[in-house]
Amino acid sequence: MSRKLSAPLVTIATILIICANNAYALGPKPDFSVTVGPAILCRDQLDMKFFYDYLTASFGPSYKQEQGAYWFRAKAQLFGKDIKEIFISDQSSDWAFVGAVFNAKPDDLAKSVQASAGTIFGKTDSGYKYSPYQSQGTSEIMWQKNDSKLLCRRMIGRF
Repeated sequence: MSRKLSAPLVTIATILIICANNAYALGPKPDFSVTVGPAILCRDQLDMKFFYDYLTASFGPSYKQEQGAYWFRAKAQLFGKDIKEIFISDQSSDWAFVGAVFNAKPDDLAKSVQASAGTIFGKTDSGYKYSPYQSQGTSEIMWQKNDSKLLCRRMIGRF
């Protein structure tokens, strides 16, 4: 004897399935800034498995793997600036890294990070317009087309 589900139960089941499938679209977890922020500023350990799992749970699977990194589309803010993408090492090189592409010029991002996190960045070559910035903690800000990229990278075995 088969039973048919009533219309309200079918509707509820459909909504639950859609919500489960779109869980990744919810955006960053509430602890995003205290999890990703210190890592990008080289103030924390760089555990690539942890960050891969964390970013996948927050933003869904990476949308590409290139340049030795997994890339995640991210609608989030960090240091008062909008993030476009987050990337982490795919462990195919001697470097472990985590970083983000911000919708901001490097000059503006450096000022924003200093104001919100206290980290001071200086240009590595003040005579060069597109000079990267570096902090004492070894995180770097550099141009990414018209935006900026902030990252922490360490040689594997040294984190």
